[in-house]
Amino acid sequence: MVEHSMKKYIKYIVIIALIVAAVMLWGRYKKKKNMPEWRTDSPSTGSVREVVTATGSLNPYVLVSVGTEVSGKIEKIYKDFNDRVKKGDLLAKLDTEILRTNLEASKGDLAKATTAMEEAKLDYELLKELFKKNMTPEYDVTKARFKYETAQQTVANARLNLQRAQKNLDNASITSPIDGIIVSRDVDEGQTVAASMSSPTLFKIANNLDQMQITANVDEADIGKIKIGLPVEFSVDAYPMNRFNGSVKQIRLNPSTESNVVSYSVIIDAANPERKLLPGMTTNVTIVIQAKENTMRIPETATRFRPSQEIWEQFGLKWDDELLNAGRNAMMAAAEKARAEVVAQSQGKPDEKKAEAPKTAMPPRGGNMPDSIRAKFAARQGGGGGQGGNSGYGAMSFGGGARTRTRTAVVWVLDGKTPKPVPVKIGISDGAFVEVIEGLDPKATFVTGVIIKDTKQNASNTMAPTGPGMGRRF
Repeated sequence: MVEHSMKKYIKYIVIIALIVAAVMLWGRYKKKKNMPEWRTDSPSTGSVREVVTATGSLNPYVLVSVGTEVSGKIEKIYKDFNDRVKKGDLLAKLDTEILRTNLEASKGDLAKATTAMEEAKLDYELLKELFKKNMTPEYDVTKARFKYETAQQTVANARLNLQRAQKNLDNASITSPIDGIIVSRDVDEGQTVAASMSSPTLFKIANNLDQMQITANVDEADIGKIKIGLPVEFSVDAYPMNRFNGSVKQIRLNPSTESNVVSYSVIIDAANPERKLLPGMTTNVTIVIQAKENTMRIPETATRFRPSQEIWEQFGLKWDDELLNAGRNAMMAAAEKARAEVVAQSQGKPDEKKAEAPKTAMPPRGGNMPDSIRAKFAARQGGGGGQGGNSGYGAMSFGGGARTRTRTAVVWVLDGKTPKPVPVKIGISDGAFVEVIEGLDPKATFVTGVIIKDTKQNASNTMAPTGPGMGRRF
């Protein structure tokens, strides 16, 4: 009986032990299955372009609005849309009946004024002779002279009125001021136009549609990158699969403000030999600031990645606050070296004493340091190595203009299963990829983010590479 009880007791113990072992194995399996993974990538070879995008409108190089200086009814139209014209060609003609009547009246007024002047001249000369013989007073002579001068002025005014009437009659014939093509006709035969306050537009003539220009509105944040002569690529909705080329011709200094957004007009030359581009088309403009072909590049996210203690410990790695300082110090050392090289090159010979910049110890991560002091410290360090935000370590710039600028950033390269900070000299960026100049093995595997596995949703969620406080992107 006792032996039977013992066997039963051992049986229960074995069952319980198996259950506990199963639970432990399941928990270990589940934990391993849910363990996050590094989101990794490797350097690639390709093109990297720094560009500025904008929208604009196509216009002919010269667009002349043809109007009329006289009012009247359109009697005849001789040219229509898309007609080619030469300078002086007749475009339209106004009704000239009233204008001819005014011309005849002006001729009559001039003849009448001329006769009156001749009569006044005759009286004046007669009185002058009589005055010489003391047969008339000086007063009558002076009065006759004034009458003669007034008649001369009347003749001059009548002649001007005749010229004006003749000019109005000539203006009734609307002619082309340039060689070109008519792109707009705004009147029809029988329509009355009034030129009392302003000259109405009858036609618009483009001088040459083989060469067009784009007026692109560039934001004030990007206008400093634009230089005359930069290459431009653009597309239009009419030909979405075609790419057209041009170049920056002019940067206009007059700003325009809309909804508190300041922009500047950039004029772009564009050849149009096939006449596909039409006036008024909306263009999507890409101005190429810098471009590198067949260069080593890495994703931009790799330069912004920064591990956090929470993620670090989820991988089973030992966290040390000096990890971030190690990456930051590596970047600062590379930055100091780059700065020394720039100073040495500008002086024509190496000079380590002059090139050496004042060094300041990096502030400890965390702590109670006020944000304002931390921001000032970061500014003294050259703008890199910020604590929070979406910039990770950031990147420090050295060198001359935009075409020769290099930056230093930190990339976390996998050494086995542990990421190690490596300072890398980088160049231009197109927002997705950044050029690698030196400091990175072409076969290296680096971290761009963290993949968090969620068994409840049966999906993998990728954490953004922004360090502490980073959230999930679903």
